[in-house]
Amino acid sequence: MVEYNKVTDEVVKKLVAICGEKYVTDSEPLRYSYMARGIMGLEAVLPEVVIRPANTEEVRKILMVANDNLSPVTPAAGGLSGGFALPAIEPGGILMDMTRMNKMEVDTENRVMIVEPGVRCGDAWRIFKKKWPEWAPPIPDGAPPGATILGDAIERGFSLVTGRYGPQADMIMGLEIVLPSGEMFRTGSWALDGAKAFYRWGVGPNPDGLFLGSQGSMGIITKAAVKIVPHPHFKTIVAYGGDSWEHIIEPAWAIGKYEMGISDNTVMVQGGNWPLVMTRWPKSNVPLDYKFYEKIGIDEYWMNSEVWAHSQEELDFTLKRIDEIYKDYEVKKKTVCKQQQLHPKQIASRLKKPNLIAVPYGLYEAGFLFITWYCPWLESSKMMEEYCAAMENYGFPPTMWVASIDHARQAIVMPILCFDSSKPGIYDKIREFNIETTKSFLKQGWINYRPDPFVHAPLTFSKSKDYYRMLVKFRKVLDPNLILHPGRLAIPWASVTDSPSPLEGE
Repeated sequence: MVEYNKVTDEVVKKLVAICGEKYVTDSEPLRYSYMARGIMGLEAVLPEVVIRPANTEEVRKILMVANDNLSPVTPAAGGLSGGFALPAIEPGGILMDMTRMNKMEVDTENRVMIVEPGVRCGDAWRIFKKKWPEWAPPIPDGAPPGATILGDAIERGFSLVTGRYGPQADMIMGLEIVLPSGEMFRTGSWALDGAKAFYRWGVGPNPDGLFLGSQGSMGIITKAAVKIVPHPHFKTIVAYGGDSWEHIIEPAWAIGKYEMGISDNTVMVQGGNWPLVMTRWPKSNVPLDYKFYEKIGIDEYWMNSEVWAHSQEELDFTLKRIDEIYKDYEVKKKTVCKQQQLHPKQIASRLKKPNLIAVPYGLYEAGFLFITWYCPWLESSKMMEEYCAAMENYGFPPTMWVASIDHARQAIVMPILCFDSSKPGIYDKIREFNIETTKSFLKQGWINYRPDPFVHAPLTFSKSKDYYRMLVKFRKVLDPNLILHPGRLAIPWASVTDSPSPLEGE
């Protein structure tokens, strides 16, 4: 186990000398304000100090002070991903709030934007709408305006065009990274002095994958060059229902195969089940029986597609072909996939960006947790059936969401645990649920996205020992004192689990 040092008054003075007294605090109320429970993680500890750098040079100096003092550092920006919903795990150390770094550059010729960690998607969308209406920033879908573009991108997250372009990491063209030693470098063509960020693979082997999904445990990313996409203004939402997970997953796969065609127009394909509607309101205010929802036209399962097109003719053609594919599927499977008649306000609400889809689940019982997995698209129906059964077995409403990644090549499957956070033993129950489902899913070759460091990470690495061994080697090269977000990737192992380490005996 690594022994870290406390953040002393002397260290705080050094941090103040870097950023100024206004941007450094060890105030207990302010430190508590940074803690969070929910969304992607449950465990959190109080940081010893919070610091808000203004630029890359200040980040460099902070890391050098922390490295010299063996003080752990956790970077955070928007506060809505796994890296911040679990802001710091023991020991708390230094929380580096990156929100002051909020500069953005846009290059429409090369179709790229350069963002710092504090650029929020609401601000980016507003600025693009006014200054570059023919282009769209790939903002995270479902997240509120305060979510950040860089945070979603480096977390390999889910954007408003993921159905067409793949996970956010596929949109990255270059990174600017600072290591604990104070060294700074860029990836892609950006690595060449004076070059633009126009080519991801750069001047040699590209190391950016070590930092994507690492949640600040390999290095701190201070800038990212991210693709922007065309923003045609002929849009709509089309939705179809089904009587099983299989009957919404398979026709979406049939549509997804039409790449270089209608599948490219379906920029966002996502679905769920009827509890996804129920759990968006306080439990005491909504019917808990499906019969109510059936009467108002909500299917047990459904899939909707957000369709973008450059003309009304293109939009009409895409919608016609989608409907034909569903009708062919109904005949083939002897089932009914009814098109849902969406109210114009429903369509307008869904098309509005950014939206607040991810927020209301906390209303149901005051606590909610998103757990996310990747699997092959056609295997997602099996995963969701198993997940829903486990949720009901543990007393949670079987609230499930699924979305297409890159033309239905992969699925992102996300159960939403709605629970009473004040109920004794609830967090132990969630942990048991996580352990049971994780063991089953790993056996089936499915991968957790944004893993819980205390459950998903150790269980996953126990089944991918060679990978973990190399991960530790890379980590020790980049961060030999392991000061960056310690424990987040089960490095060091003993900080998150008592189970045998994959490196045991080495």
